[in-house]
Amino acid sequence: MSPRTEEQFEEIRKSRKYQILEAALEVFAQEGYHKASISKIATQAGISKGLMYNYFSSKEELLKAVVEHGIEGIQDSFNDIDDDLDTPEELMIFIRGGINVIRQESHFYKLYFVVLFQADVYEIVKEKYQEMVGSMIEDVACYFKLKGHPYPLEKAMVLGSLLDGIGMNYLMAPEMYNLDIIEKIIFDIFK
Repeated sequence: MSPRTEEQFEEIRKSRKYQILEAALEVFAQEGYHKASISKIATQAGISKGLMYNYFSSKEELLKAVVEHGIEGIQDSFNDIDDDLDTPEELMIFIRGGINVIRQESHFYKLYFVVLFQADVYEIVKEKYQEMVGSMIEDVACYFKLKGHPYPLEKAMVLGSLLDGIGMNYLMAPEMYNLDIIEKIIFDIFK
């Protein structure tokens, strides 16, 4: 058996890091930041606690990485939008992306709310969160400005708040929400 190449080692490292991030997301979402422990995350990831520290130097660093990873996933849902969100079709892609995050990334959405409602935890990820939300709100506000709305930023904030509210309620009672119909209603309201 020949020794592994640098590329193979890098692939193993990426795979392990992803495994840790997914385990941390689940544990943080289930237990909250303060109750979650590196030991529990390591167990969930199927690795030793010592190995965890080869990837992340602290629980705080791990939380930042989990949030950044989740944000990248959210941003990937909007890849079909050109540089500017300026057509009704792109607004629909944005709304569908928001609904898909609610539907497919429930652990991240749960963590999102856990983080937002704990001031000390929010401080850890505040910069990245504000960067992501600010960028999305600006994009949507540009659409409303092009449509001639007198308060484009505020209308974009209302859309974001509506999606957040749907997400929060969906986490508590998913059986009550037909997200396909809700997606169409939101589009009809905001197009």
